[in-house]
Amino acid sequence: MREMNDKQLKILHLYHDLMNLYGDWANAAVMERELAARGCDVVLEKKSGGDDVDFDTYDFIYIGCGTERSQVACMRDLARFKDALIGSIEAEIPVLATGNSHELFGQALTDAAGSRHKLLGLLGFETVQLNARVTGDCVFRTSFLQNKLIGFINRAGGEQKGDIERPFYVEPGEGAGFAAFSEGIRYKNLLGTYMTGPILVRNPPLLKFFADIVAGDTARADNRVDAFFSFQEKAYETALGKLR
Repeated sequence: MREMNDKQLKILHLYHDLMNLYGDWANAAVMERELAARGCDVVLEKKSGGDDVDFDTYDFIYIGCGTERSQVACMRDLARFKDALIGSIEAEIPVLATGNSHELFGQALTDAAGSRHKLLGLLGFETVQLNARVTGDCVFRTSFLQNKLIGFINRAGGEQKGDIERPFYVEPGEGAGFAAFSEGIRYKNLLGTYMTGPILVRNPPLLKFFADIVAGDTARADNRVDAFFSFQEKAYETALGKLR
């Protein structure tokens, strides 16, 4: 990651228009709010297909969920930036990919029509989609947090093939495939999950997890005075209690 000597922190919301099905934009917005509440100088930038992107300039990158058609458009556009984006991940820039966007970091995707698409190839897994869908509200245990998380899944059915670390363990509902109860990807500071929507708003522990990586020692979470976060905590506890 880049050195943080009182510099401006930059958030990138990549494909903010194409990959934004369930209010995913709120994940980038709440990260901006969290860092600002910690006293950081922070700016949020939005980029989409055809835009020039200098990945080295960002401290946090977010990609949301889209339709299968939007996903194909993104994978074609991302081919321009394959080496640069992978380089940022190798340099431990934090990246969050929700919904089907995390599939882009695999080797390939076979869609429901049988067409095979080459992907970024960072991790050794392939995704096979079916016409059926997996949907539902779920509770998640993780390999990196003590707190449980809550989230909504709405994805094309199928499976992911490959031996990779799956950091999310789904309690009710489905995981990476119809019979699997683990899902997602983790590599360095890249985290991907089939959870969709404003998961950083719904899950304060996950928001703090990423904010601690981004802000480092330049700001402390207990510096926050924004009342929003107390309501966020109450909403999280209420929803978690309902889904258990």
